[in-house]
Amino acid sequence: MKNTIVYLAIATLLAACGTAGPDTDAQLTAKRATRDSLKTERDKLNKSIAEIENWLAANDPDLKRSLPMVTTYALQVKPFAHWTEAHGSVRADQNALVYTTSGGEVRRILVQQGQSVAKGQLIVDIDTDALRESIRQAEAQVELARKVYEKQAGLWQQKIGSEVQYLQAKANKDSGEAQLLSLKEQLRGAEVRAPFAGVVDEIFPNLGDMANPMMPVARVVALGKASIEVDLAEDLLTKVKAGDPVEVHIPETREKLMATIDQCGSYINPNNRTFKVTLRFDNGTKLRPNQLVNVRIRDLDEPEALVVPSRLVMENSAGQAYVFVLEENAGQARTRKHFVKVVSTQGGELLLQREENGLKGGETLIDQGARLVVDQQEVQVMKGA
Repeated sequence: MKNTIVYLAIATLLAACGTAGPDTDAQLTAKRATRDSLKTERDKLNKSIAEIENWLAANDPDLKRSLPMVTTYALQVKPFAHWTEAHGSVRADQNALVYTTSGGEVRRILVQQGQSVAKGQLIVDIDTDALRESIRQAEAQVELARKVYEKQAGLWQQKIGSEVQYLQAKANKDSGEAQLLSLKEQLRGAEVRAPFAGVVDEIFPNLGDMANPMMPVARVVALGKASIEVDLAEDLLTKVKAGDPVEVHIPETREKLMATIDQCGSYINPNNRTFKVTLRFDNGTKLRPNQLVNVRIRDLDEPEALVVPSRLVMENSAGQAYVFVLEENAGQARTRKHFVKVVSTQGGELLLQREENGLKGGETLIDQGARLVVDQQEVQVMKGA
């Protein structure tokens, strides 16, 4: 029953609102006039109240004690640097896979993995007996060809014999020497020797395995010089250059090394919009090839900058950043809202853009309590702040 009465009342009210007669129009006009009159009176009252509040703010000691308490921050010009953090991969300048040019059984493994080797040191002994036998035979044939050539040359100088015999002897000698040189080169390629001084990182075959030219026998790495490859975002292309300093952080040991940018790539990877940067440094024995490290690259350096803690900067509903400047006049401390533009951030600090009519440095900004005040509000500065 109660629900029915409520529904009827609502329906009656909607019907009344939906039909507006002459009386209703007159009432609307009267109500609007009354509203405008009240607004005018309200504005007069607000003005009077504001005048009284200003007088009380200047003369009432009890009111002064209730003013918002704030602390201050002296804006100073100081250096500012921004660092971009990224991940890099270590690449040894000398990192070689060593092959043999001929097949053969692995007869001896002369070094262990992780062992240092000198340039040209034999690492793995592969069966090259057949090749060495061919070299001995070739040496004998070359020795014979040289003697025959010397005899024919002597006879030809005496005009004995034919020129054809002399030329044939010379051709046999030259051919034999070339074949012997080729066999020695094959032997040199068949021997698994260190191409440079370094560390044997890995030996692939086991003793007794058959080595072949298609498979590497060992890997030798030199750890003295190294480089790091880093992929940086496209927007940093004009902010970094060769020679810029870079911090290299090793996660495993928490060590920090210093490097420099050796080369900046000009190609933008379309898949991730990055370009490649190569860092170079004296590695010693700290890093290993393909090891991942963290790098910090300085992409902005301002020796004289307006820098403020991030807690001082606020934003309005339109996304505009601002700070409160403290101004004192006739013993009264008041706030002044000043809009700023943030250029960069680093470690809880903000770099502000310099503007012709903007902050210059030396101003006093409101720190604690800044989020509790409004523009042109009188405040009380905490002692010692």
